[in-house]
Amino acid sequence: MNDRQAIDDGKKSSFQPFGALVGAAAIGLGGLAIAARRQRMSMSLLAARSALALMPNGFRDAARLRKQMDGRVYPVDAPLPARLRRTCDVRTWDHDGQQVVTLVPRRGASRWHLLYLHGGAYLYPLVRAHWSIVAAIVEATGASVTVPLYALAPEHDHRRATALADAVYEKIGQDDPAAKIAVGGDSAGGNFALGLALRRRDAGRSLPQQLLLFSPWLDLTMRDPAAQQMEDRDVMLAVDGLREAGKWWAGTLDPASPLFSPLRADLEGLPPIAIYQGDRDIFVVDARSFAARAKAADIACDYREYPGGFHVFMGATFTPEARDVFDRVSGLLPR
Repeated sequence: MNDRQAIDDGKKSSFQPFGALVGAAAIGLGGLAIAARRQRMSMSLLAARSALALMPNGFRDAARLRKQMDGRVYPVDAPLPARLRRTCDVRTWDHDGQQVVTLVPRRGASRWHLLYLHGGAYLYPLVRAHWSIVAAIVEATGASVTVPLYALAPEHDHRRATALADAVYEKIGQDDPAAKIAVGGDSAGGNFALGLALRRRDAGRSLPQQLLLFSPWLDLTMRDPAAQQMEDRDVMLAVDGLREAGKWWAGTLDPASPLFSPLRADLEGLPPIAIYQGDRDIFVVDARSFAARAKAADIACDYREYPGGFHVFMGATFTPEARDVFDRVSGLLPR
């Protein structure tokens, strides 16, 4: 029996318009408008962030996180939305008990094929917001998208998932040699995407034509103290819990290794990189540093930072900021 089930009942995303409206009502629409103007962000983005702020931040207490993970029921991925079933041909296959979902647009398909690696600190499954991101990319670009539902920590370390990601990339190229391959992901998935590109570069293999990174986790050790200093601005993440998750993922290896913490990697020879990042996310500290290093290494790096943006804010696809992200992605993966 597979560890993961993509098409069964799954965990609901926090990024829902209803949740945003609840947040808006909580602080008052008038106050919301004033606060949004002051922070140079849309009302809907501020409302979504306010709604998320009402939820507990599970990363603030590493001991509590360890207790939650100990003996948990293994989580299940969110079901594939009906919207994507209507607009795409859906293909599924397994690798080592891990399911892979490929979506091919029925109309307006391009030559692009995106390998998308979902986030969740390597601990949590794909949620509705991830499918929303995938749907927005399909709509904006016409790209086919393949989503591996990889084995999670702490039940598993990186090894099974890494073998899966490498196998999926190879299969995309074998099945369609003319495809233009891009690799992307959000949060831990952005980390995973960069690690895949670095492994392929180091092995002398072909590279994706584009990397798309949404609020990427670039250093599993969260070494820069500036990240911890801005925790009060982040409604979703905290350093101590993330460090614990990084150790679980690395297993017996060093989480500071460049393949796990690409902020420290030699970036020479990587393909063009696009980074979309909010400034109310502790990952912004390393994202700024990484973008500067990429540019210094003569890597084409398009870094976009959004005022008021929380972690993986583009999952709130109803916001103007998220729409801007996907408009830019459409220019990088043109039909």
